[in-house]
Amino acid sequence: MLSFLSSLLQSHVEVQVNRGIKGLGTIAVVGAMLLTAYIAAVVALALFLAERMSPWAAAAFIALGFALMAGLILLFVSLKNDADKRAEEAAARARQDTQAQMLSALTGGEGGGKQAMVIAAIAGLILSSLLGKGDDEDGDA
Repeated sequence: MLSFLSSLLQSHVEVQVNRGIKGLGTIAVVGAMLLTAYIAAVVALALFLAERMSPWAAAAFIALGFALMAGLILLFVSLKNDADKRAEEAAARARQDTQAQMLSALTGGEGGGKQAMVIAAIAGLILSSLLGKGDDEDGDA
């Protein structure tokens, strides 16, 4: 029975892997086509601009366009990273506030630090007395 289930699972995994490989192949072909189209568009733009202005000015114009696009992308990524960082900090503050509220509720409200120390001291005394009784019983026997 186990071997039957194993063979079914193996065939299922094999099908999924084959689909993944085919998907990667499709993505690679589409990526190559898009890259080719992009290069052709840049060459067409360069040829068009070279007819209107000097080839050096056309190349400089295209380089300036790429530099501006790169700057905009960097600005966008920077703003997105800042927003993500602020969201993470807000989530961390919310978690800390929740933990503080839980601690406050457990210790009986504000000023729970003193109460928490008293509770810890009492728990320590109880544990030490329980541990001490165990040692005394062993020593008496």
